[in-house]
Order: sequence, then structure tokens, then C-alpha cells
Amino acid sequence: MIGVIDVGGGLRDIFGSGVFDYCLAHGIKFDYCIGISAGSANLASYLAGQKGRNVPFYLDYCQREEYMSMEQFLRTGSYINLDYVYRTLSNEGGEAALDYDRLVRNRAVYKIVATDANTGLPHYFDKHDMHRNDYRVICASCCLPVVCKPYVVDGVPYFDGGLSDPVPLEKAFSDGCDKVVVILTRPKDEVRYPERDERYADLFLKRHYPVIADGLCHRSVRYNNAVALAKRLEREGKALIIAPDSIKGLGTLTRDKTLLMGMYKKGLREAEKIPGFLEA
Repeated sequence: MIGVIDVGGGLRDIFGSGVFDYCLAHGIKFDYCIGISAGSANLASYLAGQKGRNVPFYLDYCQREEYMSMEQFLRTGSYINLDYVYRTLSNEGGEAALDYDRLVRNRAVYKIVATDANTGLPHYFDKHDMHRNDYRVICASCCLPVVCKPYVVDGVPYFDGGLSDPVPLEKAFSDGCDKVVVILTRPKDEVRYPERDERYADLFLKRHYPVIADGLCHRSVRYNNAVALAKRLEREGKALIIAPDSIKGLGTLTRDKTLLMGMYKKGLREAEKIPGFLEA
């Protein structure tokens, strides 16, 4: 079974949308797809066969006040309006409606990683947790701590899946994958450090969401360890890391269209490595 992981990275994951647009253009299919945050949204479009659908989210829709703004944050407690992104825009009749029927018909396994705000543990949703015009599980996976209030699904509050399982390689292989393509949105040799996460955890999360604060403090260690595992598996021929050579200052919520389009093009180029890996 051939798998693909998209780790997300906010708007920077326009890189992943470029990778999947290349895959759609060249008929590349995966048996197992697992995504975190924006990566889960990229995968939804990929599995629905909607080449190019995600690009306006990264370039255009994010410029709108309804999508993200300080006014949103002051009014609702969330800087990003996830319901606007994954309901208003994505539901039937929306500007970028997801082809739900085609997504459901796709035989590939589709996993969406979110972090349970009560336990700090990863929760792996699948396509059976999604329903027509109900993409709350993607909202849960995309719910950035500090930036957003927890997103509630069936009474359970969730935050971004990257807090608990930032690169779910072990999950993919335990679910039966033989080879996995890993899409990162940072250079693969970039090491993450915890200082900034620790400051945010202490200032904004420790009191109300202690397990999430702990997850944020340990996110860099989990990420670095998982990337080290990916590199080892890559040497063994079991994984392929697809990553940009640089991000040129692109942060999670950077809305610079020129930089973002540059990342999209990097995704298209880096995806050219995939066919050879799959054929080996």
C-alpha cells in the first residue's frame, strides 16, 4: 500500500497543493492519505479530483476579512473563521464547493489528524466522519492554538493535529503502508526549536488547556524526531520526502501572494520526484 502524508503548515501548505495538482495532472494515485491541518484540506481536493481547487484559498480567499482578521479575533476569539473556509466556501453552492460525491467514491483511505483538547492525544478521523456539507473534522484539524478557540465536533473540543502527531509516519506504516511520500512545508534539514512555542503556551494556553500547552511545548521535539525517522526510511527506500528548499520567510499566516505562488511552483517541481519513487 502506497501512502502520502501532508503535514500542513497554514498558508505555507500551498506547497502541498502544488504537489497534489501535479499528481492529479499525471494520474498519480495513493492508497492511503493522511493529512494535518491545511494538509487535510489539500487531500480532500486531491481525492475529489479537483485540480487547482485549493489555490484560491491560499492566494485570494485568505485576503478576506471573513476568512481571517483581527476583527474576527476580537469578535469571536478566533482569528481564522474556519466555518467560513470549510462551510460557506466549501459547501454545495459555495464559491469553491468540494465534490463530496467524488471524494466518497474514491477508494483511498483518508485520515484527518486532530488533537483532543481534553487529553492532548491525536484523533484520527476518516471520510466516514464527514458528511455532505459537513466538513467539521477538517475544521478541527486546522484549529491553530492561540490563533483560534478549540473547534468542537460532537461535543469534543479539538486543536490542530500537529500538536500531537506532526508527521504521522508511524500511523501510516501501522495502518499497512509499505512506502510513503512525506510532504513537508519546511526544508527537510531545518530543525525546529521550542522557545517560541513555549512562550505562547505559557502566555495563552497553560491555564485553560494545560495538555495543549504541553503539546505545544513538545511539538518541536516530536516534529524533529519524525523527520529524522522519515530520513532514515528514505535511505531504506521506504519513504520519499518532498520539501521546499527554502521558505523565504513564509510563516503560517503570511499572505504575500508572490511568496505563496513561489511555494506553489516549488510544489509542482518537487512533485516530479514522485513517479520514480513509486516505480522503484
